[in-house]
Amino acid sequence: MHDGPIREVEALVGARSIGITDVTSPWESATRTQVVTLASGEQVVLQRSPDRRGMGRRVRLGRLLPERAPLIPWAHLVAGDARAGEPFVVTRFATGIRGSELLANDRQAAALAAQMGLLIPALASVPNRALRLSTLWGDPERLVVAAGRWLARSEPILGSGASATVRRMIDRAPRLLGAVPSAFAHGDFAPVNVIMREGAIVALLDLERARVAHPLFDAAWWRLMVRSHHAERWPVAGQAFFAAAGLDLSAPVVAQLDLLAVLQCLEMIGSSLRVGSATRGSWVSRLHTVLDWR
Repeated sequence: MHDGPIREVEALVGARSIGITDVTSPWESATRTQVVTLASGEQVVLQRSPDRRGMGRRVRLGRLLPERAPLIPWAHLVAGDARAGEPFVVTRFATGIRGSELLANDRQAAALAAQMGLLIPALASVPNRALRLSTLWGDPERLVVAAGRWLARSEPILGSGASATVRRMIDRAPRLLGAVPSAFAHGDFAPVNVIMREGAIVALLDLERARVAHPLFDAAWWRLMVRSHHAERWPVAGQAFFAAAGLDLSAPVVAQLDLLAVLQCLEMIGSSLRVGSATRGSWVSRLHTVLDWR
């Protein structure tokens, strides 16, 4: 038992704590996650991260979004402080199954995908005024400039062939992504960030990467994550997700999804090159995978 973190949580929630379990994901390099059991039997989740801006975004949105979009099952914020020595967020523990655990068979994958698909129009309709979110991904002209910088940093590891293909895709971005109003985006809309119970999503987790973006941003990210890592579930899960979201997979929509996925990978590669990241290779691999889809 780690008494320090427990005492901190006791001070935050005003209740005695009796246990703590580290549940940090093995692929997570920056954020530490611990489940704390209070004397009342209730459990809360304590997360700490050096990403002060990301944690500040979570605290701010955790306070604002339940009132602005009450029908979306946001994770319940208990406390948080992005200005603390080590920024932290405390949320109520949501009982259920992590979405990523429901991809073991087609039946569960389809049910999960349908529930996540239903959230796509709901998220896009969240009022985003005064949320103080980045609007880069909702402005194709600015996005092209940023993508050009990401590509310039990434060319040495992507290779000349892939870089040339990505350059042509970036050039098409204003035409493919323009002429639609931007919308709120969760930013990391993937099965790992939802909790399911009795066939419904009861918690939507982790808003560090929330932004104002093209309305297909979250759908493109979900497609990238599921199709890249659970290819055997993609046929049934993809169909269920896009049907529930009310999106047809016509050629123009697929072109937009592919472009957004490539740019999402490129942003992650560019960020990893700037700060150093052990996940860089996986983002390069995902980008090449998307190019293969085409």
